[in-house]
Amino acid sequence: MKQFLIILVLLNATINLAGCGQKSSPTSYDSPGQANTGQNSDSERSKEAPEVKPLPPEYLILAKHLATEMVASPQDVCGEKTLSQIIAGGHSAVLDLGIIQSQDPRINYLAKLGQTALNKIVFRLERINALPKSPGQAELMVESFIHGLYGNLYYGYLLGVDATEKQKAIIDELQALLVAVDEADAAHMMLPKVAEKYAAPISVPNGRILVDIDEVWGGHGQNDWFRIYNAGPDDLEDCTIEVLLNGKNGETRKNVHFVRSWPAKTWMHARYEPGKEILDRPDAGSQTVTGIQNADVTVWSPKFSTKLTYKYQGSEKDNDIADRCKEMTFTGRYQPFEDGILWDTYPGVDFWLNGIATVPKCRVDVTFRNDSKSRSWYWEHESWKPGEKKSFNTSENELEFEASHVDLAISFPGSSYKHEVTLTVD
Repeated sequence: MKQFLIILVLLNATINLAGCGQKSSPTSYDSPGQANTGQNSDSERSKEAPEVKPLPPEYLILAKHLATEMVASPQDVCGEKTLSQIIAGGHSAVLDLGIIQSQDPRINYLAKLGQTALNKIVFRLERINALPKSPGQAELMVESFIHGLYGNLYYGYLLGVDATEKQKAIIDELQALLVAVDEADAAHMMLPKVAEKYAAPISVPNGRILVDIDEVWGGHGQNDWFRIYNAGPDDLEDCTIEVLLNGKNGETRKNVHFVRSWPAKTWMHARYEPGKEILDRPDAGSQTVTGIQNADVTVWSPKFSTKLTYKYQGSEKDNDIADRCKEMTFTGRYQPFEDGILWDTYPGVDFWLNGIATVPKCRVDVTFRNDSKSRSWYWEHESWKPGEKKSFNTSENELEFEASHVDLAISFPGSSYKHEVTLTVD
């Protein structure tokens, strides 16, 4: 039996129908010391803008079901639900969106768009759930796990299917499901079009809003994290937060959040999923980009609105990697030249990684030296696991002196950070 890892999608109304479990999360933030304010945007609305209209209550319902989840603590990210709970939550969201009747035509339009997309998603999930499956697959169907998009818009579960007509039937349903997901995503991205109308004029941040990003790195977590801090002095309410991530290859990803109540001096957290390969889509369900360069962040609320650009590539990313490497240690063993009967053994060194989870793709520079001479080589590795030995050997006539020390420097693509250790040769 062939099994496939599939992400299925559903709107965030399900978060209200079942308890939330705990997920692995980054270090909690109690102060803004590990964030920056970003740069002010050149495009600012005049402070002389007309008086802002009150946010319609219908928008709160709309944002509840379409916005990406944002929580006060990383541990609050919703945990696992069964497929039946997900479907029930979808029906609840369809009902909520269906009763919206606003004087603002844009709210009505987005409500209809979201309701239609969600209705299709639920319909496809029910059809997939009803299709015949071989023994054991029914259990997999209900072992769903949440991928957290749009306040748990995206959910995933393991799905094993026969490589027969059963598989083809499910794949056909998945194709239609992914189309509906795109429609829901479009509605989610349009929330700022409404929020801006009822928001205060854009003003300079002046340190009031701070931003921080932690990108997944090696064995440290499976998701990127976005955090935003209200430095005060006042609490904020009914905040729509747009985050536009820009990747190293020019790709972008927009996530829109809604925060009903945001006390001063507190962080809000969002987990961004990397997506999975489904059918012909390499990153279905992705909420992030590869190699985050920066993030354009806009906050709209009736009381205060602002816009800033947070630069991640550079010192911020270097600091994150340096922090993760604090516990990284190496054990080394020097191999001197040995004259053999059949062949000689040339100088080299073995290093074992300890103290942290798997290190991602890296370059390792090794320098053999004494008081008067030195010689360096470098090796590139796709990863380095805890307890794994890496050997760095020379060849005939490459190292013609006895080393008293061996320096190891490990660096990573896209970062100027370099971790250095020295082995003293006994």
